[in-house]
Amino acid sequence: MGKSYIVGIDIGGTNFRIGAVDKEWNTHYFRKVPVGEVFCQEDTLGALTDFLRKYIGQLDGTVEAMAMGLPATLNRERTVLLQAPNIPNMENLPIAAALTESFHIPVYLEKDVSMALYYDKRKYHIPDCEVLVGCYFGTGIGNAIMINGRILAGRNGTAGELGHIPVDGSSLPCGCGNVGCMENLAGGKYLAGLRLERYQDTYIGDIFTVHGSEDELLLFVDRIAMAVATEINILNPDYILIGGGVPAMKDFPQSYLDERIHFHVRKPYPEQELRVIYTQDEENKCVIGAAFYAAERRRD
Repeated sequence: MGKSYIVGIDIGGTNFRIGAVDKEWNTHYFRKVPVGEVFCQEDTLGALTDFLRKYIGQLDGTVEAMAMGLPATLNRERTVLLQAPNIPNMENLPIAAALTESFHIPVYLEKDVSMALYYDKRKYHIPDCEVLVGCYFGTGIGNAIMINGRILAGRNGTAGELGHIPVDGSSLPCGCGNVGCMENLAGGKYLAGLRLERYQDTYIGDIFTVHGSEDELLLFVDRIAMAVATEINILNPDYILIGGGVPAMKDFPQSYLDERIHFHVRKPYPEQELRVIYTQDEENKCVIGAAFYAAERRRD
């Protein structure tokens, strides 16, 4: 019997990752390229299709299904990309139907953070529970909510937009079209901007090592805590997973973030029984998570 794969795709705000995942959940033919290298023309869907056709053509086996994690809002049916604030020319794209027609295989879409949550749930042996949330701080803020083992989509498919909670007093424009969104103050884009404004002589990867005790960085971490606490106070989750590129940075003040989360969360409960797990920022986690998701969808 020949080899067969699920192709898992992780499209982030910065990088495009893809891999062929086998039945033992091992990743083969892993690639990571800048998002702009894939979506380098106005015909976004055409560029994506061309890239995938070349990628699949090099595999040494058949492709049973494809699953794609996107930094975007999706329709409830998870077939159409509605809006991707951090990637140009990605609005109202019927990705699932177009790729299914091109490759004649099932194609499944979800938010990129949902794929991360599927992966982390397995890796950290999180038991089935009523409410599991993942808060991932990278270019922006990613949020996935799992209710009784299923991702919460919401009426229009746009549940879990924690990064777009409005913040009083902020007038910063957001890629979503609103102003004053939380991710403008607690996401990686803000941190990169702060570094250019205040710490130009410091490499971004060393910013917490060199300046982590300064007020501007402590305020940034406190805003992350506010975002997490907002979710906790609304949902009272069984487990809270925190991850992404920002918390994974060298010398990120995790203990201070814990302290501020407890400060902002309602007392006595849920504050007294918080179960917070910090996840590792692994290169292929969302690729494998996408394969987990595709396998589950195929069983439905």
